[in-house]
Amino acid sequence: MKPSLKKWLDSLAIKGFPDEFEAKRLLNLYKIATPKACRLHPDDNLGRLEFNPPFVLKVCSGNILHKTEQDGVMLNLDNESLPKAVAHFRARFPNSALLIEEQVAFKGVEFIIGALVDPDFGPAVMAGAGGILTEIYKDVVFRLAPCPPEEALRMLQELIVAPVLKDFRGIHIDARELAGIISKTSDLVFELGSSVCQLDINPLVFSRSSWIALDAKLVLNG
Repeated sequence: MKPSLKKWLDSLAIKGFPDEFEAKRLLNLYKIATPKACRLHPDDNLGRLEFNPPFVLKVCSGNILHKTEQDGVMLNLDNESLPKAVAHFRARFPNSALLIEEQVAFKGVEFIIGALVDPDFGPAVMAGAGGILTEIYKDVVFRLAPCPPEEALRMLQELIVAPVLKDFRGIHIDARELAGIISKTSDLVFELGSSVCQLDINPLVFSRSSWIALDAKLVLNG
């Protein structure tokens, strides 16, 4: 295991249940982009942020994987409304950290990339239509890890939503960069090995000429 990965594992606040901020730090180790962010622990003061509004505010806990279902996400916050939102969330989630992120604008279809370790076949990576489309269409494909970029590109061509990767209705998105992220995710799960229970990057969106992971959920084996 490379030193940066071991250092990340050793730094986890709760072993086995990384929060979203920690999961995205792991993605950054593999050069997968995430929004600019600041994590506030329960006793931290809200200071001046190093990025501009609009902001997204989220509850940030490894024990809360489905934030939207618990009304744990607020969008379109500005400098005036953010402190009130933070106070509201601290009252609702008193023992949890909060995550403040730059709100990212994007066009086109949302994608999901996932990873797991199958008990019979070993590490595997998944890609498909993300957001609400994930559960509606179940449009996903799998490969064993590690998965090179060219094989990841073939994965994308198998999806029902594959036409959106070819300038669909004038929306240009970079399919090769997306394949590269799938390959990086496969490297991640391969290197973590049996430590991984499940990883979901959803949604992954194309914004300002590159892909960015707006949410990430990671569960590790104890």
